[in-house]
Amino acid sequence: MTRALARNAMTWGGNGVTTAVGIAIVAMCALTVLPAEQDTARPAVSSFTARDTIEIQQLARKYAWALDGGDNFGYAYADLFTPDGVFVGMNQGGPSGRSYQGRDVLAGLARGGTRGATHQRHFTMNHVITPTPDGATGRVYVVMLDVGIVGTPNAVSHGGHYEDVYQKTDVGWRFKKRTYWESKVDFWPEAQK
Repeated sequence: MTRALARNAMTWGGNGVTTAVGIAIVAMCALTVLPAEQDTARPAVSSFTARDTIEIQQLARKYAWALDGGDNFGYAYADLFTPDGVFVGMNQGGPSGRSYQGRDVLAGLARGGTRGATHQRHFTMNHVITPTPDGATGRVYVVMLDVGIVGTPNAVSHGGHYEDVYQKTDVGWRFKKRTYWESKVDFWPEAQK
């Protein structure tokens, strides 16, 4: 009975080779259609490139230089944001933080206090960038150092992290929103006092 089934299978559709070729064609068609259908369900972030990552990393690095240097009366800093971009300092103004929005307001942040080419204060590290359908988001650690001038000791002023929303514009990647979250230490363990 087994030989009869084998003979019937080989003669279905003409011969065994024709049957095998037919099955292979159907399988190949299924394999090309299924991935195409699956791709439509994913968010359209495939256009995000390695160049985009590098440009966003450069944006974050320019941020520290522009803020510390106060270049162009603070407008070098303000121009890193979209026209409607906002900086939110969660360490200011209560539980919802304090927002700074608008080119002139943002430029004012980079004008106050000690600024200039020899003043380095903001140091960022561990930048993580995530593509989104609308651009990208990111997180980056930051520490603010007071680098001592002769006779003044160095000190860590404060630190925390930024949470960013990036938007690609005609002039490159810009901050749509940058939120600063200050690290909180409510107490020091006895061993470190």
